[in-house]
Amino acid sequence: MKIHLLLASLAMLCSLTSQATEQNLPKHWFGDDPKSKIVIDYADWDFVLRSSVMLSGPVNREKAKAEVPHTGTRLTNKYKTRTLLAGNKFHYEQFRKLPELNDNVSAIRQSLQQLPSEVALNTLTATEQLAYWLNLYNLVVIDEINKIYPKKYLEEFVTAEGGLLQRKLLKIEGVELSLNDIQHKVLKVKFDHDPLVLYGLYQGYIGSPSIRKFAYTGENVMRALQANAFDFINSNRGTYPAGDNFLVSSFYQRNADYFPNFQQDLRAHLNHYLKPAEKDALQDADTMYALIDDWIVTDIYGTRQEFGGGSSVNISNINGDPYLSRFPPELLKYLVKLQQRNDEALGTVTVKDLEAQQSEN
Repeated sequence: MKIHLLLASLAMLCSLTSQATEQNLPKHWFGDDPKSKIVIDYADWDFVLRSSVMLSGPVNREKAKAEVPHTGTRLTNKYKTRTLLAGNKFHYEQFRKLPELNDNVSAIRQSLQQLPSEVALNTLTATEQLAYWLNLYNLVVIDEINKIYPKKYLEEFVTAEGGLLQRKLLKIEGVELSLNDIQHKVLKVKFDHDPLVLYGLYQGYIGSPSIRKFAYTGENVMRALQANAFDFINSNRGTYPAGDNFLVSSFYQRNADYFPNFQQDLRAHLNHYLKPAEKDALQDADTMYALIDDWIVTDIYGTRQEFGGGSSVNISNINGDPYLSRFPPELLKYLVKLQQRNDEALGTVTVKDLEAQQSEN
């Protein structure tokens, strides 16, 4: 499968320089050196991700089972069973328990903010720059969610005026930036509105693209974005057929400027990544509606409140792990399911598999 990131021509770079000036951003943020040998080391961020991210497993459209009230209560957690299992999870619970983990993330964030002052961005390749901005974006998201966790529903926190995406949370080479600035004033301009970049923008809730279990690098970023796009589009949090129509994530509507002719352009984009069995459903759909959303934080279990106390069972011998006996039955089922999907993911899905599958169509 061909990587379709659109890199700027020399003429486009001149245009971008003009745009950058108008936006009061440094001109050199929009240049690059295709022959550069400079590589940014993300070993510290990579370690955090590898130890804190639980993979969702091979992409599928499996729904979670609805929770049933326990004896002595009518209350259950309110979750969207269609999307609950979708997307990778981040272990925010541990960061809440161990403040020193938060300190480490904040320190990495500060270090990355300083990097452009030490190495001019235009001395890097375009993909090395893309990896830098995506890692910084995702670091800020996780660092800021750590401050408000265990807040469960993130819609207001993320999208409100003055919320996570709009606040000036970064200062790079003296320029104050918001996450929206990174997306719209840097990445969208430099990479010519390529929607593939969207799949690197983790925003902390299930309905956003997944956090990866490793840091982006100049070498892996394009393969990782392709995999993220495939995962998002073929899971219920991204799309699903609905009779004569086709439902898509509200994430696409919020980023409609990447799809000027929304219906036509988004259809073409989705068709590039959809599994063959579902392409006909998209083609036959009368209309696409951006009605899918899930604003629940992508934690592992911390915000799943347990109601009632009359239903405890002895589960100490499940998988031979007495640790599991700490959890109530409904939560245990969820954790076991996540772990099963995580185990299935290890070594079973590769970008080569995706490329081979799509090259056949």
